Amino acid sequence: MKRLITINISLLLLSTMALSQVLPEKKPESTTIRWYGFEEGMKIASKKKLPAIVDVYTDWCGWCKKMDNETFQDQSVVDYISQNFVAIKLNAEDKNPIKFQDKTYINPNPGAGRSTHQLPAVLAKQRIGYPTYIYLDPTGKTITLTQGYMQAIDLLPFLKYIGSGSYKTMTWKQFTGLK
Repeated sequence: MKRLITINISLLLLSTMALSQVLPEKKPESTTIRWYGFEEGMKIASKKKLPAIVDVYTDWCGWCKKMDNETFQDQSVVDYISQNFVAIKLNAEDKNPIKFQDKTYINPNPGAGRSTHQLPAVLAKQRIGYPTYIYLDPTGKTITLTQGYMQAIDLLPFLKYIGSGSYKTMTWKQFTGLK
């Protein structure tokens, strides 16, 4: 009987201690950017009358991966792109044909390693590097492009310049106040 009482008291103490533990607060899952393929993304941009940001990347590009893992995870970047752009991922070495503005673009040598698809080269006016970010208006006209890794603090001004429509009425220097 004494042993049963001791076991019950021990169980009661253990359960009390377990209940008194503070559970870590569960953070809500952060919002992420919804990326589209090129053709689908451009249809959405046209329909919603939003500019598109086209992330031209390759699978082997370390800076592209760093952008995906850091800059494109920053909540201010996620929020701004999600509200003001249609986000498109475009693999510069895609093997599939892509239709854009009544033309079909291909990878001229899909069996070779590091063969560049025609579309990103055309959109970037043959100035391709990785990563490249091409900003298109809703009709598919190139507004501008940026290249290379950028932290959120560096990318946000470009996003705001395009996303706000300021590029239509002022130069980059006017927008940023640069002399």
